[in-house]
Amino acid sequence: MQTRIPKIIRNNFGLKVVSVLISIVIWYSVVRVNDPVITRSFTVSVTFTNQTYIQSGKQTYTVDDSYNSVIVYIKGNRSEIRRIEASDIKVTADLTQIVSMDTKPVMVPLTVQCNGVDPSNISMSRTAVPITIESIASKELPVTVDTADTTPAKNFEVGEATANPSKIVVSGPESTINRIDSAVAQIDVTDMTADATVKGTVHLYDKSQNEISQDTIDNEITFDTGSQDVTVVVDLWQKKSDVSLQVNYSGQPKSGYQVSGITTVPETITVVGDDEALSELTNSGNKITIPADAVSVDGASDDVTKEIDLSEIITGNMRVAETASRTATVTITILPENTKEVALDVDKITINNLADNLTVTYDQTELTIRVRGTKTLLDGVTADAVSASVDLSGYKEGDYTVPVSVTLPDGTSLSGNVSILLHVKQSAKTG
Repeated sequence: MQTRIPKIIRNNFGLKVVSVLISIVIWYSVVRVNDPVITRSFTVSVTFTNQTYIQSGKQTYTVDDSYNSVIVYIKGNRSEIRRIEASDIKVTADLTQIVSMDTKPVMVPLTVQCNGVDPSNISMSRTAVPITIESIASKELPVTVDTADTTPAKNFEVGEATANPSKIVVSGPESTINRIDSAVAQIDVTDMTADATVKGTVHLYDKSQNEISQDTIDNEITFDTGSQDVTVVVDLWQKKSDVSLQVNYSGQPKSGYQVSGITTVPETITVVGDDEALSELTNSGNKITIPADAVSVDGASDDVTKEIDLSEIITGNMRVAETASRTATVTITILPENTKEVALDVDKITINNLADNLTVTYDQTELTIRVRGTKTLLDGVTADAVSASVDLSGYKEGDYTVPVSVTLPDGTSLSGNVSILLHVKQSAKTG
């Protein structure tokens, strides 16, 4: 029995077929417009597998940092591609798939996969990565401690910081191990006020003090401790300010000369130390003695100046504070016998004949005057017994070194001429 096509379908059949075809084309065009096919790129880390294929005996492999990742391209409809994350993609370098061990570098093929994506729609910026195969080496390093930019609470400094273990052994590719020169445990001592044991992370450096990258450490280096972490025992020391320097000296000045005075710059320093050391300093009157063998005046007929490295003077569990200078300048004044120095405040210098519209300033606060006389008379010569003046008649604005007229007690005299640098400026207007 022959099946009859209903009349409703037979009527205008050709037109109906054309309409269906047009609908399909329109639907396809709309899909293409609203959900087009695109290609998106992802940066994906390379996972190395079957490392024991090489890392056996005394051999290992290294990979240049620039080859630890690869760009993966995935093609598909936008609605599908936009849901993909880099973490969904896995790029593998299987060391058992090395074609030849005789090439330099050795090339390891890469494979890529992403769940739900046809492999034909995935490509990579490279299809293999180069590796270098070399011998394993080890090196023992002492562990030093660094607080980086962290500081304890006010009036404290880190006195001693000891890492445990104090030495570590690092192992890895020979070329990498040969680069390593030092191991530094970095710790955080922010606002610490008491001794403590803290965690430190070991950082490795080459001979130029460039840090070995964390990627290199993670991928190539092993620690005999099992990790980069160490413990650090931190001993805090307290600060002590206004510690004076007492200067001893050796030798005798040239015949006819004498030591007239001793000054230090700075006059006082700040130190840090443990409780015992600071207690001993307090008992000594807060003085640190510069020993006689550090400064000699033997045969001197002029002032003796010496730079003193305080780190050589202050030893034991005490040192100069980090914010203070490590050096002190010692000046021993040498004068002819029966000579004395008097320091006169520059504000006590009388200014004569200066124009009313001008004023005077100085760079120094005191004027040193050397006075000659008998010991009995010199003992009575003080700054109050001395007067000084300058004559600025005819002077205009400018900087001048001018002679100073000095009046002294009877029976005494100047030892040499006296002059001073001063600055003549316009007076500030008032009213």
